[in-house]
Amino acid sequence: MSGDETYLEAFLDSLAGLPNEIKRNMELMKDMDKTCSSLQRSMNQQQQEYIRQAESKVLALEVVKPPPSLPNGTDPPLQPGVRVNEQLPEVIIPTTEEMMEFIADHPGALAAIRELQGTTLQMADEKVAIANQTFALIDSVVRRLDADLECMEKTLQSTGDFQVAGAARPDDLAAVQVAAGSDWILAKVISHDPNTGLYKLSDEDVESNKIFNLPESQVVVLGTIEKLSKGDVVFAVYPDTTAFYQASVAQAPRKTAGTTTASFVTVNFVDDHDEHGIIPNRPVPIQHVMMPPYGATLQ
Repeated sequence: MSGDETYLEAFLDSLAGLPNEIKRNMELMKDMDKTCSSLQRSMNQQQQEYIRQAESKVLALEVVKPPPSLPNGTDPPLQPGVRVNEQLPEVIIPTTEEMMEFIADHPGALAAIRELQGTTLQMADEKVAIANQTFALIDSVVRRLDADLECMEKTLQSTGDFQVAGAARPDDLAAVQVAAGSDWILAKVISHDPNTGLYKLSDEDVESNKIFNLPESQVVVLGTIEKLSKGDVVFAVYPDTTAFYQASVAQAPRKTAGTTTASFVTVNFVDDHDEHGIIPNRPVPIQHVMMPPYGATLQ
């Protein structure tokens, strides 16, 4: 990746030819499927015809019962025999090899079936090879994406733009979404099970004594956000409530007297007009602010 190129730009460049390669492989496998199906039908027809002719020949054989005794006084055969040649009076009990030789009087038909089998199997192997090549193309893109995301995460962490969720501790403040699609509200962590990912939290509304047991996907542990700039979109707790609403940063976080970290951030809440149509600046504790949660609908 060049110095002026972003991770996204580099990744999109790597994808430029991928759709065409995958499309070409899929079309090739589709064409091979059609050819393979046609060969399979032809082979099945020839096999059925070969079997029909073999059955006809076998059923046409004259089965001769053994005589009670042979002229030379020897014991007759225990099983009936067949006369494979009407011109010869000899009665035999043919072996499997002899029957195969008797049936296969048209070796070209059997050779044609075997050739079709070989061609079909070869085409199936080629389809598998193309499918493996397609998988390798997609897998290489996924691996590249994983590597780029890892590098991007390290870059953002080094600049302070990436927030890493630390281990939740009792009494940590958190934003929770009790039900899918509901508003985010302020809560306090009671406990967190890292094995199951479940949080136990208490509602921060002073008039509520509700206890929530929620998965990690519905909990955002709140921490100090230092890297905020004017105009950034955030979700913040509206003053005198425990509900989060969309807002934009009006003034970057600032420190208060006697503190080393920022305590408040000034925001403008969406649709917070006064009677004159003016949206007031409202200071909000930095611990009550979070970046827009995943899936949130922004106005």
